[in-house]
Amino acid sequence: MGRYGGECRAAVVLIVAFTHTGFSFIIFREEEDNNEGGATNDDSSDVTPHSAEDSEDEPEVDPGKTLGDTALQLWNTRSIKLKHDYAIAGWAMSVSHEVREQAITNMKAEDREAIERVVRRLHVVPCPNKHPTIVGKSIDEIVDLFWDEFMTFQKKTKPFDNLARWNAAHAREGKSYLWHEKYSLPYTAVFGFVACRVTSKTLGIGPCERNWAAVKNIKSGKRINLGGESVEKQALLHATSLINDARVKRKKYESIEVEGPNALFCDDDMK
Repeated sequence: MGRYGGECRAAVVLIVAFTHTGFSFIIFREEEDNNEGGATNDDSSDVTPHSAEDSEDEPEVDPGKTLGDTALQLWNTRSIKLKHDYAIAGWAMSVSHEVREQAITNMKAEDREAIERVVRRLHVVPCPNKHPTIVGKSIDEIVDLFWDEFMTFQKKTKPFDNLARWNAAHAREGKSYLWHEKYSLPYTAVFGFVACRVTSKTLGIGPCERNWAAVKNIKSGKRINLGGESVEKQALLHATSLINDARVKRKKYESIEVEGPNALFCDDDMK
């Protein structure tokens, strides 16, 4: 889990999953103890049992296992879907310093095979990559060229030998897709094309949920009959405005006030 740089996100998934499973077990034990003690539950008829389909993806948790064993069991159940080919490719082409170190140290043969599948999938005819270097080349030649360019990226050799670019703001902030757009795409035939696409993938359902929330706010009342194109444009503007407002508030909360009644320190603290 750690070698893909997603320890925090995976830990959140495991904690939520374990909490849900743990609460279910606690409730089951309480009901079992009550039944053994002769207690009855008048509302038991209102409880709808989980169907086999609902619990299909939930592994049974052995009460004798430790927290670590349970977390590992839950992770193994979900790891296949989380370790997707595009996720592995994005991990390998990240410009974040910590992620790069993990990728260089921990990349295995199956990771390279996953990346190669992505490269082949992105160059299926009709291919949007119109770089003149790959025109007329076979898919095997394109893959071989990708690995040549990928090695220059990992070793920071030409055209990735400019150290100032590795210290750019987008590299420090982990915005790999913007970094690759400036420093990979113009200098490579295949690697930049692939890197821009795999590092710009959405990491969750948050953006989709925000867009649907914006649509609900706009398409209501007398505006229920708005056309699809109008709704799309207005939802984009509405969501962008909310994101900008949130960014301004966050910047305000994170800033340090040095003047006014809410100042965190004053001239006396400098003496």
